[in-house]
Amino acid sequence: MRALLIALLAGWIAGTLILAGVATQNFRTIDRLLSGPTPEFSRAIVPLGHDEARVVLRHLSSELNRLYFRAWGLIQLLLGAVILAGALGLRPLDRMGVTSAAVILGLVVALLVLNWLIVPLGRGLDFLPRNPPPPALARFGRLHLAYTSLDALKLILCLWLMIRWSRRSGSKDSRPLRHGSLFSR
Repeated sequence: MRALLIALLAGWIAGTLILAGVATQNFRTIDRLLSGPTPEFSRAIVPLGHDEARVVLRHLSSELNRLYFRAWGLIQLLLGAVILAGALGLRPLDRMGVTSAAVILGLVVALLVLNWLIVPLGRGLDFLPRNPPPPALARFGRLHLAYTSLDALKLILCLWLMIRWSRRSGSKDSRPLRHGSLFSR
């Protein structure tokens, strides 16, 4: 059971890091495309113009990110529930591990709520000019910062829990597993 929980946490950590990379690269790719477009791409955006093409492409990237974060949020909810159930099944019971898994699951719920608040706000901002900044942009920024902060906390707790469970648990023996194996229990 412990090996499965460690593997799930490792996958969760990897998924979180991959999604963060994908989300930022979606927006950076737009600027790369527009700063050095291929001839075909240049011809395709002529009717829109550079600035309008950038707005449309950023909207597309935003919609893709919204889709990815919505799906990832539901996957994380499932992962959190499975990890909490698994933590409750570990013997001897690791109360700190159970508490950490419950906190992680609570963070996932908070992330889902924040995502639910961010999506319509972001959609409302997608096509608004940024000079002067629309009033809703500050609220979007605060929500985005809260999301990023809670996600970082969740990532740290997942990493900590993975490390904790990769060691023998229990009050008598908290040494690392022999032979360096995470899965020898």
